[in-house]
This record gives sequence, structure tokens and C-alpha cells, in this order.
Amino acid sequence: MSGNIKKGIIFAFITSLVSGVSIFYNKLVLIQGIDPFVLNIIKNGGAAFIFSFMILFTSQRSMITKLSLSSWLKLFIIGIIGGSIPFLLYFEGLRLASPVTANLIHKTMFIWVALVAVPFMGEKLNFLQVVGYLLVILSNFFIGGFTGFTGGRGEMLIFLATILWSAESIIVKITIPDINYKIIAWARMFLGSIILLMIAAIQHKSSLLINISPSVFLPLTGSIILLTFYLITWFKALKYAPVTLATSIFVLATVITNILTAIFINHSLSGLPAVNTMLIAFGVTLIASAGINKTHKFIGK
Repeated sequence: MSGNIKKGIIFAFITSLVSGVSIFYNKLVLIQGIDPFVLNIIKNGGAAFIFSFMILFTSQRSMITKLSLSSWLKLFIIGIIGGSIPFLLYFEGLRLASPVTANLIHKTMFIWVALVAVPFMGEKLNFLQVVGYLLVILSNFFIGGFTGFTGGRGEMLIFLATILWSAESIIVKITIPDINYKIIAWARMFLGSIILLMIAAIQHKSSLLINISPSVFLPLTGSIILLTFYLITWFKALKYAPVTLATSIFVLATVITNILTAIFINHSLSGLPAVNTMLIAFGVTLIASAGINKTHKFIGK
């Protein structure tokens, strides 16, 4: 296995850790009564500011002016389906659903990505990866699904956000060989924030930003930092590893959220949630190890 794929696997593992912590943390922030619209505009705008600062003082500043029209179109699409609309759907859903269920739904990304990447992008799955996929699907739908999935409005909103983020992962994977990941992350957050502000104005919610309490900014600082770190590690994972492999390892975030929820909310991890957590961890381990070993038969082109 090439060194690049090793880097991708490492970054995907780091991303899953950040994502698991982020989902749990943002659920706690929403519990404090912060409106999802306000949360997303400030959080995404804060990340956009950080990436703008990173680009301003690096060589990427000159690269932005050299982007082609097609590159800008891809960045604009990423801003819509990655940096704006799905955030509104997801965080409104997170307000209504449990963090464990939200993470479970979100981490079905690997299924929707594989349905596109294997037949149309030439990515391949070997036998052990397929076994890992089946274990994760088993744990999510036939074990984890019975621990709190109700099919309610919140969960449906999270599912729609997941579909959009899955499509974004495909587009980023196609785009990232030609555009630096920092520029993609900047466009995702900057263009996404502008779209969110436009939606807020259309829905007459601009007053929520004007009348925001200063006490909100401290907890949102954590959300901004987590989102920024998440984007850096996630886009690096997509740069170096196949998108099917990266999104599969990403499922491990469910384990992180399960453990945090067990420690700080439920004060226990037993029964079906424990089995769900162990199966996911084992399935992801198989997927990652199979990504290292290419001696098995592949499925795909």
C-alpha cells in the first residue's frame, strides 16, 4: 500500500474522533437553547474566517485568482450541498433526535458513497472490506436501529443532510486533485455562510443574529474549532485515500459518540448499544486493515 493511502487512513481515523466529539458537543450546545440557524451561521462563519486567514498568508491566495469557471462551479456546488443546506437540516434534526441516533444515520454515508464510487469512479472493495461493510450495516440497522430509531421528523432531516454530504464527498474527491484542500474548505464555509445569511433574510430570521446573547459565543467557539479541525483532517483523508475507504472508517465516529453519551448522559454502556459499538469498531477495523492488504479479490471495476 502506498504511503498516501496510509496517510488517508490516519486522517480518516482522526476525523472520526473529531466528528464523534463534535456531534456530542453540538448536541449539548443545542440543549442550551441556541437556535440551529444561529448556531450554523456563527459556526460556519467562524470556520470560514479561519480558513480565509490561512489562505491570505499562504501561496493559496494567488491560486484562487487562477481558478477556472468549472472549478468555481464545483466550489459553489460544494458550498450549497456541503456548507449550507445540510447544516440546517442536520442541526434542526439534532435538536429533535438523540446524538447517538443522529450519528448512526450520519455514518450511513459510506453506503451512499459506495453506490456511486464503485460503479462510476472505479473504486474497488476487497473481500474483507465487504465483510466489514456488512458488519457495520448489521450493527447500524439491525442492532443499533432498535436502540432509538423512530423514523421521526428529526431523523428524516438528518438523513436528507447525510445524502447531501455523501454527494459532497464524491465531488470533493473529484475536485481535490486540482484544487488545494484549504481552498475547498474555505469555499465550502465562506460560500455556505453567505447562502445561510440569504436564507435567514428570506425567512426573516436576521433578527436572531442581531439580538444574539454574548453568552452564546463561548460555547460556539468550541463548535468552530471542532468544525475547522474536522474539515482539515477530512479533506486530507479524501485527498489520500479512496472515498469508499475514508467514509467507511468515518463510521467509527459512532463509537466515539456512543462512549461519550454513555459516560456523561446515560452513565452506562451495556446491552444493545454495547453490542452495536463493538460490531462497528470491529467492522471498521476490518475495513481499514483490508485497505492495507491488497492480496484479496476485489469487487468493482
